[in-house]
Amino acid sequence: MSMKRSSLFYCHQQSGAGFTEHQGWEIPAFFLSPEKEVAQVRDTVGLSDQSYLLKFDLKERPMQGRWLLGANHYLLMGEPPMDAPLGAIDVSSVYTSLRLAGPRSRESLARLTSVNLSDSALPNLQCVQTSVAHAHAIVMREDIGSTLAFHLLISREFGESVWESVIHAGREFNLCPFGLTALRLLHN
Repeated sequence: MSMKRSSLFYCHQQSGAGFTEHQGWEIPAFFLSPEKEVAQVRDTVGLSDQSYLLKFDLKERPMQGRWLLGANHYLLMGEPPMDAPLGAIDVSSVYTSLRLAGPRSRESLARLTSVNLSDSALPNLQCVQTSVAHAHAIVMREDIGSTLAFHLLISREFGESVWESVIHAGREFNLCPFGLTALRLLHN
């Protein structure tokens, strides 16, 4: 069985990422040392590819892990393996899923969207549909502990251009890509 790859695989490969297998996906484990990536995210901002997350579109409210997209319209997202709820449509392969995290993540993202990203307009565990770097996106705020963080879901065909736009927008804050190892360390 061949491993799945995100729409950003070749972009990550060109960046010198070290890869690992995770739930049937070949994804970046690291770009720098995981310790440097964690320090960078905690100090300023980092960007991770989490396209391996499962995503289900639903018309009925699920029990947990859901994002409200509109009236009777939900998105369920989580780590594989995960059973699809009854009546759900698997949209995992539709989206490139990015995670922007760190105290400067709001400022980096604000350069690419006109949506209000303040704590009062987009509190933790809330989402909004908007444009990010001229591509339709679902922006979901989900902090990692006390670290400000956003999920960005973008159609696969715009994955590379949005990734590069976010990297460019965060350059002033020394944004660095981070891999699965750093993500796990951030959650501990």
